[in-house]
Amino acid sequence: MKKLIPKKDNKEDRMNFVEYWAEYVKTHSDGEWSRQQNILIDSQIQNARSLQLSRKDYIKLKSRC
Repeated sequence: MKKLIPKKDNKEDRMNFVEYWAEYVKTHSDGEWSRQQNILIDSQIQNARSLQLSRKDYIKLKSRC
């Protein structure tokens, strides 16, 4: 599988990633992909729980984005 190489602009980077991901999906089993997604999602949930923001603080933080 080819490596991701930075391109000259954001559009080329995104297209490069789409091609990379399409190749990945074709060459890896559903089980492997599912395990990796599970690790990612679980880590995001764990991180969100560790922040312990109040609802008010969360809304304030999100309004800055």
